[in-house]
Amino acid sequence: MEEPIPSSALTAVPIVLEPRGDRPAPLVFRQGAHPPFGIRWYGVTSLFGHLRNFVSRAIATESVDTRDWMRPNAPDDLLAHAIRLIHPDAPAPPAGKTLTEVLERPVWIDFAADTGDDRDVSARVGAMLAATYTEGGRLLPRGDMLVFGGDVSYPVATADEIYKRLVLPWNEELRKVGASKRKRILLGAPGNHDWYDGLDGFGRLFRRRIDEPFKADDRDTTPRLGKRLRKRAGRKIGLVARAVHLDEVGSLYGILLSAIRSLRAFFTGKAIKRRRRLVLRGYEPIQEASYFAFPLAPGLDLWGADRQLGRVDFRQRAFFTKRRREDTSRAVLFVAGDPAMAYGHRNEPGARMLSACRLNLERDRVFFLAGDFHHYERRAVGKSLHVIAGGGGAFLHGTRVAPYPKVSGPPAAVYPDAAASRQLVLGVPLKLMIGRAGLLAHLVFGLLASASLGAVRAHDAVRYGTPAAITAGLFLLFYFIALQGAQGTRLQRAGIALPFALAIGLLPAGLERVVPHLPFYASDAAVMIACAFVGAFVFGVYLTLLMLTGLEHQQAFTVLGHPGYKHFVRLCVHPDGKIEGWAIGKDDVLDDDPPLLVDRFAWDPRAR
Repeated sequence: MEEPIPSSALTAVPIVLEPRGDRPAPLVFRQGAHPPFGIRWYGVTSLFGHLRNFVSRAIATESVDTRDWMRPNAPDDLLAHAIRLIHPDAPAPPAGKTLTEVLERPVWIDFAADTGDDRDVSARVGAMLAATYTEGGRLLPRGDMLVFGGDVSYPVATADEIYKRLVLPWNEELRKVGASKRKRILLGAPGNHDWYDGLDGFGRLFRRRIDEPFKADDRDTTPRLGKRLRKRAGRKIGLVARAVHLDEVGSLYGILLSAIRSLRAFFTGKAIKRRRRLVLRGYEPIQEASYFAFPLAPGLDLWGADRQLGRVDFRQRAFFTKRRREDTSRAVLFVAGDPAMAYGHRNEPGARMLSACRLNLERDRVFFLAGDFHHYERRAVGKSLHVIAGGGGAFLHGTRVAPYPKVSGPPAAVYPDAAASRQLVLGVPLKLMIGRAGLLAHLVFGLLASASLGAVRAHDAVRYGTPAAITAGLFLLFYFIALQGAQGTRLQRAGIALPFALAIGLLPAGLERVVPHLPFYASDAAVMIACAFVGAFVFGVYLTLLMLTGLEHQQAFTVLGHPGYKHFVRLCVHPDGKIEGWAIGKDDVLDDDPPLLVDRFAWDPRAR
C-alpha cells in the first residue's frame, strides 16, 4: 500500500531538524503564563496529589485491584481494530499477521510520557508532536500511532485535569495541522499518577469506545478568572498572578469546593457527574485494558505493561507469558510507566515489571521505552536498548551529576547534560526559600519553631525534650527522603541527614539568642518567621547535596518546577523489525525557535 501523506504536511512546511549538539543552554527559561500553571510541589497545588497518593497506596496494599476485572484484547483483535481505523478499505487481516505486513510499509510511532503539567508548556509540546520534520532530506511524518508512557496529567490524572492540562492545549495544536482528516491509533500504559485516580481519567482517554461515532465531552470546568487569564494573548498578567501565588489561592478554593461537592453528594445520595470521555483530535483508542500486546512487525511486538502502584498482577503475567511462549524469539518494544534503569542503577519498579513479563535486558531482545523520570537517556544493555523519554510536559528531572557507577557506565546520550543539570540544581536553596515552589515547607518549619519556643517556658523535661523530639523527627524525614533514591549505605544516608536535622531542629533556640532585647511576643514572631525562611533554605541545601552526591535525584528538581528540556520520540518501525528513532526537543519550549534533534539512534533486533 502507498504510504499516506501525513496530515501535518497538508497545512505546514515540514520543519528541518538540526542537531542540538553542544549548544549552550539558555540563560533564562520561560514559565507558562496561562492557567492552569505548573504544579508547585511544595504548595497547595500538590496537596490533592499527595492525599490521593496516600489513599491509593492504602487501597493497593489491601489488594483491591481493578485489573482483576479487565479483559485484555487478543493481539489479533487489537490489530484488526487498528486496521479498520487507519485503513478502512483494507480487508480484515489474517490471524498471525502484523501491522507492517498489512500496511506493506513502515509504521511510524510517536511516544510521549509525563505530560499534562503547565498549560503553555503542554501546548508547545503538542505543537512539536503534531509537526512533520525532515532530517537529512528524509521526511519524518507524524506517527500512525501515538503511545503514552504513563503519568498523563498532574498532580492527579483525573478527567478534568487531563482535559485542562493535556487534551485542551494539544487539541488546539492538532486542529492547526488538520489532524481530524485522518484517524490514528492511540495507546497508553499507565503510571503512578494515573492510578491516583484509579485509572478513571486514564480510561476515559485510552479505553476503546463502544458508541460509534463518539463525541468529546468538552465542558470546561475552569473558574471564570482562569478562563479570562487563559484567553489573554500576553504574558504579563499571568506571570504577575503566579508571582503573587494566585494560582495557589485558586487551587485551595478548588480543593475546598470539591470537598463540599463530595460531602453534599454523600449526604444527599447523589453521584458526582464526571466527564464522559476525553478525545485527542484525530486519535482513537483501541485497547480494553491497561495493558496490551500489539503485533507490529514480523518478529516484533509492542507491549504495554501496568504495575498499578505495586506489581504486575497475576492475570497480566499470565497474558504476557502466553504471548511469549507462542514465539520466544520474538523481540519486544516494551512500553512502561517506569524504566528498568535510572541514573546508572537498577530501578526496582521497572525492573520487576520486566521480570514479571518473563523478559531480561541482557538475555532477550528488548527495546525498553519508558518515562517517569523527566529527562532523556539512552543506553545499550546487552542485546537490548533502554530509553527514558519523560519530557512530555512535566517539570524537569535533571540527569545524573555525580560520576556513573562503573558497572553500568555513562549512557550513550542524555538530555540535559550533567553541566546543565548541575547549574540548575544549585539554584534550589534560594528558590525554595523565596517560595517559588510553594510555602508548605515554610509553614512546617514555622510551626516546628513555634512548638520549640512554646516549650522554652515549660519545665525542664518539656524544654529539652521538645527540641530533641523535633530534631529526631526531622532526622527520620530527611533519612526517608534520602532512602527514596535507593542509593548509598545506611551510614551515608544517616551521615548526611543528621547535621541538617540538627541545624533546623536547634535553629529556634539559636535565633532566640539573637533577639533577646525584643519583647517575647515580638521575638517569638521574629524567630518563627526567620525559622520558616532559613529552614526552607537549609532544607534546599540538603536536597541539593543529595542530588550532587548521587544519593537521590528527584526531590531537588521538584523544587524548581523547571519547564525546560521538553522532548518526545518519533520511531520508524520497518517491515523487517528494525527501529529507527529520533528524539526531538527544545531547551526552552516556549521560545520561538524550531525544535532540534536531541538524539538519533537505530536498533536492529536481528543483530547479534
